[in-house]
Amino acid sequence: MTHLLTLVVVGAVIGVTAERIAERTMPYRWIGAIAAGLLGAWLMTDGLHIAIAPQLMVAGMPLLSAILGAIIVVSMWGIVTRNGSFGYRHARTR
Repeated sequence: MTHLLTLVVVGAVIGVTAERIAERTMPYRWIGAIAAGLLGAWLMTDGLHIAIAPQLMVAGMPLLSAILGAIIVVSMWGIVTRNGSFGYRHARTR
């Protein structure tokens, strides 16, 4: 249980850092940041198998790779959804 809580906290820090660097935001504030952080860490370490050595590890999560992966996740989310609008533009009323 302690390891899970540590992963969630580290994922939140990584996700918020990635949001600040990418200058975009994920939906659902902290939950979105945690999801971006954990997904970015998974993407870089297990999905793409990219290793940047040496780097600081916290709770078995490499921080530099996780931040880079989270930046990719946040940026792709912003591109796909056009910053949260899912590509739908509201009609302007005059």
